[in-house]
Amino acid sequence: MAELMIKFPNGEIRNLQQGKPVVLLGANGAGKTRLSVKIEELNDTSFQRPYNPSQFLVQRLSAQKSLSISDTLIIKGLEASTREAYIGNSNEYASKIGYRYGSNPATFLINDYDKVLSLLFAKNNKLLEDQNKMDKLCVSQGKTRPEPLKTLIDIVEEIWSYLLPNRKIDLSGNEVHAIWKNRYHGKEMSDGERVILYMIVQALTVKDNTLVIIDEPELHIHKAILNKLWDKLEEIRQDCVFMYITHDLDFAVSRNTDEILWVKSFDGDNTWEYEFLNIEDYESLSTELIFEIIGTKKKIVFVEGTKSSLDYLLYQEIYKDKNYHVIPCGGCKQVVNYVKAKKGYGKFDNIEVYGVVDRDYRMKHEVDELKNDGIFCLEVSEVENLFLVPELLLVMQKQLGCEDDVVDNAKKFIVDLYNGVKETQIKEAFTKEVDYQLSCMHFDSKTLVAESVKKALDEKFTIEFIECILKDKREIFESATELDDILRIFNFKDLSKKIGSKFGIKDSEYPKRVINLLKYNKNGVKEQIIDAVKPYIPELP
Repeated sequence: MAELMIKFPNGEIRNLQQGKPVVLLGANGAGKTRLSVKIEELNDTSFQRPYNPSQFLVQRLSAQKSLSISDTLIIKGLEASTREAYIGNSNEYASKIGYRYGSNPATFLINDYDKVLSLLFAKNNKLLEDQNKMDKLCVSQGKTRPEPLKTLIDIVEEIWSYLLPNRKIDLSGNEVHAIWKNRYHGKEMSDGERVILYMIVQALTVKDNTLVIIDEPELHIHKAILNKLWDKLEEIRQDCVFMYITHDLDFAVSRNTDEILWVKSFDGDNTWEYEFLNIEDYESLSTELIFEIIGTKKKIVFVEGTKSSLDYLLYQEIYKDKNYHVIPCGGCKQVVNYVKAKKGYGKFDNIEVYGVVDRDYRMKHEVDELKNDGIFCLEVSEVENLFLVPELLLVMQKQLGCEDDVVDNAKKFIVDLYNGVKETQIKEAFTKEVDYQLSCMHFDSKTLVAESVKKALDEKFTIEFIECILKDKREIFESATELDDILRIFNFKDLSKKIGSKFGIKDSEYPKRVINLLKYNKNGVKEQIIDAVKPYIPELP
């Protein structure tokens, strides 16, 4: 495959494969945009010197851009239009830094929509002109006339129809109109429509073998269209390299790239700490997880659940003001695996990672073992029980304007429910302990036969040992009579969604009300809620 040889700061040169995108990621303030400006400066001779059409070009599409389309476009000749679109001025002595970027390339508001459209029409007109000459030549020589060429305008309209089948774009007469119910001028299109057209036109008009840097490719574009747009443009411009600077992790993953450019920091002057990461070197971590880890400067906390689950929403609100970035991983096993896996990758040594998991039926020695690996257990059996701790019940009673006896009624309901299923809880706790004890046993693969396994099991699980486990579990559950003790061991799914009626709301609404109060801090209640659950959540380093 053909490659583009690209210079990077610190004297590094890398060969980027044409037709294969590069994703540039980093935390806010890491210097991603300024690094892209530096890459443009190092590789594009027209950045500070007059434009030379024979030289390599970097086309950087800034996130800071105007989407205005004039009533009337001024269509210049192809050479002048090219200079206008790339450099910002048709003067043969103009350079990018002064005209396109107003001497401030990182933050200047780019206003090139008309110029890019003018270049599209100029290129299209030249194509039609050449086709007409060829047609006339064939007629004069008695040859078969060539089939009509597919013009740039045809391609733009095809891509538009593919992305927005219910809306039509009309670029006839060197003008821009959209059609949906009525025909209207391009300047009246939505921000999303104008961005889509802008990106299509930019991709189709850049020179061959160009490095195209797109800052925030997701800006103004609907999620349902975003991937389709860039997939199509990458497909059409296989000669180019698309470098994306994005905050959208789903989009970053969708680029299906094997290598990412991780921008770690910028000193504010002219020095970056950055690194190319090969995704295949991190097989224990998913691509999504890698992108999320390197996309923040905060400490990482892996938790159970998904991004739509109540436990994640609760953790997010509790930890976000403490400089932690919460990432849900599914189950406890995933949390443990990810925390341990991260420690095996030296390049992530500067990133602090911890895990928070449900206590479930774990004994103290299990909790301590996890803590040694940077994984902390709640002081309640599962995260949903945090919604039910006595301190929070009092806060919610006041916030929902309930009678004083509401909290006692809620407590009694939970205690009665616990007593009704206590034997089942003891059985599940016993089973969990047996599973743990089995996991601690090690068998020699060379002598792994039924007899030796049975002998080891008999030696481990004696009648006395089993009776001891049962006795311990029963004592733990029988001795729990107060709510906070019960919540520490009571593993009952959706328990927090069963007490809403005690507060005069739907049962399932109760945890949602807690989350909403946390998020929107009505009456300054956020700190009260955090203080209420604080004794039950681990204090992370």
